[in-house]
Amino acid sequence: MLYELLGAVRVGSLNEAKEVIKTVGMQVLMNGGVIRGISNWDTSYLPKRTFKNQASHTMAQHFLMRFDCDPETQRIVRSTLGDDPRMVKFSVVKIGDGKLRDISRVEGHVDWFT
Repeated sequence: MLYELLGAVRVGSLNEAKEVIKTVGMQVLMNGGVIRGISNWDTSYLPKRTFKNQASHTMAQHFLMRFDCDPETQRIVRSTLGDDPRMVKFSVVKIGDGKLRDISRVEGHVDWFT
């Protein structure tokens, strides 16, 4: 299955976002998945103030990752991101219905639209 992960990491340093991406990427790869691409969308405002881990966030470092894996690995990724204190928000969406003809042309890189 092809999944798209849109993540928002707390503002601090770019290294925190890189560490989160590395952690997720290693989980995907260790469970037999494939990472199609990672896009850094830079720091921007969140749609509304978000409270996580006793802190208020109005800005975050955004990134997008597209990866192929089985549903169990996707659940592991979601669980890991939910427990990570550096994550402000995230969303994992399944793209297509899993048939190769539907997802074979999906690129890994996605540009930020403003």
